[in-house]
Amino acid sequence: MQPTSQTGTEAAAPSTILVPLDGSIQATAALPVAKGLADLEEATLRMIHVGTRHFPPHEVLRNLNLTPDQLAGSVLDQLSGPAGVGIVDQAREQRSRAIVMCVHTGMDKPKGALGSIAREVLLNAACPVVLVQPERGLLPWRLRHVLVPHDGTPTSSAAVGRAADLARRGQAELIVLHVATECCPGETGTFAAPRYLDQPQHEWSTWAQEFLRRAQVLGEAPSDVPMRVFLARGEAGQAIVDFATRGNSDLIALAWRGVLEPDRAATAQMVLKHAPCPIIIYRVAPPASEVPEASLGPARGW
Repeated sequence: MQPTSQTGTEAAAPSTILVPLDGSIQATAALPVAKGLADLEEATLRMIHVGTRHFPPHEVLRNLNLTPDQLAGSVLDQLSGPAGVGIVDQAREQRSRAIVMCVHTGMDKPKGALGSIAREVLLNAACPVVLVQPERGLLPWRLRHVLVPHDGTPTSSAAVGRAADLARRGQAELIVLHVATECCPGETGTFAAPRYLDQPQHEWSTWAQEFLRRAQVLGEAPSDVPMRVFLARGEAGQAIVDFATRGNSDLIALAWRGVLEPDRAATAQMVLKHAPCPIIIYRVAPPASEVPEASLGPARGW
């Protein structure tokens, strides 16, 4: 099956949620999450297999580990070529709202959490990428609790508005988690928690209200979505994973600067490796004032 070319007005094209499948049973763990997001976004669920051969119609379901029920109401395309490039190009061509895929589809978890294809897609996709742990299997997925980690920077606020929009669509609760660490991010405009609270009953409430107000304004979040803010201390990645586990989060929303090197994205690496729920990653550019010289490499951040 070849994807049909888009004709007519691009704006009239239906939105899609793209799900790459490689024939492994692990890859199908992304389907319940993708279907849930497609319902929220009122988008078409589009599955794609990119490989060296095309399966004949009567073999497609068996070779991709799909059932007729899983395919019902969806579109399935087959493309030839390198998988990572094909997925990214197809998402761009279809103007996909998101790519939903497993962090890896092998039997063993990679040391860096991400499989090679997931890593390539994350680094090059123009749309948000939702990463699902294959261990969740085919359990139904519903959005009830959205967790947005926020380090106090304007960059992190970029995830608040987009996550709030999803929460509103799903009538879900949105939780903003600020992790107070020893070293504060160096981004201009950062609003971090005070190290000491002399009168917690007064100062915490004032700080929390101001923190949420700034996050809402900078993230252009809908005003009708209720939000709560929580404070944690310690190593950011572990604190996020622990909070998501205790709070039964259904989705973690991360604003990410596009860096995956271990010494520059420790928080993202930890969350990707140990998150108890799917993660939606919104790639954002660092503020112009924070972009370093080319010789210095990418800016630090989640």
